[in-house]
Amino acid sequence: DEQEQPEEVVVDVAPEDAAIVPPSSYMLTEVALHESEEDCWTAINGVVYDVTAFFGKHPGGDKNLFRVCGIDATAAFEKQHGGDEKPNNTLSGFEIGVLVQ
Repeated sequence: DEQEQPEEVVVDVAPEDAAIVPPSSYMLTEVALHESEEDCWTAINGVVYDVTAFFGKHPGGDKNLFRVCGIDATAAFEKQHGGDEKPNNTLSGFEIGVLVQ
């Protein structure tokens, strides 16, 4: 008595039909847990970044990068880089989600 196996159904979904996955969202209390050179998250303009891998590469030095670990660094970032395209482009590579209140 072999049981009949159900037919395998393959669903072909075109990318335009795929569900849009919302970005990960983090509260500032979670960002605050990542405040070391070994684990550094920061929030800038409502976006959360894991900049850990940027230590040793930040043109302004690790000390300045360390200052923004675990905090909303929007004001500091804008004061230092205000509208400069290169820092914004570099930062985009470290994005991990959005900041929620």
